[in-house]
Amino acid sequence: MKKLLICLLTGVMLAGMASSASAHGGRWHGGYGGWRGGWAPFAVGAVAGVAVANAYYRPPRVYYAPQYVYPPQPQTAAYCPENGLYYPQTQACPSGWQRVTY
Repeated sequence: MKKLLICLLTGVMLAGMASSASAHGGRWHGGYGGWRGGWAPFAVGAVAGVAVANAYYRPPRVYYAPQYVYPPQPQTAAYCPENGLYYPQTQACPSGWQRVTY
């Protein structure tokens, strides 16, 4: 709503300045004829109003953090070479456990 109000206000002000600055431009002709100055002052005012409001009320930039993809960790198990079993099947290994990946 603020953006629209500023656009309209700036457009009206610039159109008023453009029409009053021209010595031989459009004039108010009383009665039915009304304003005969053309559409150029209003178009210039509207474009300038939109440009000013867009520069002033631009939304803030959004920065996204980089996304990291980690490779899966290798699966490991404890193996007992003496009896040829892995940890859940045997609870003790006299020669020591070997860590193997699968």
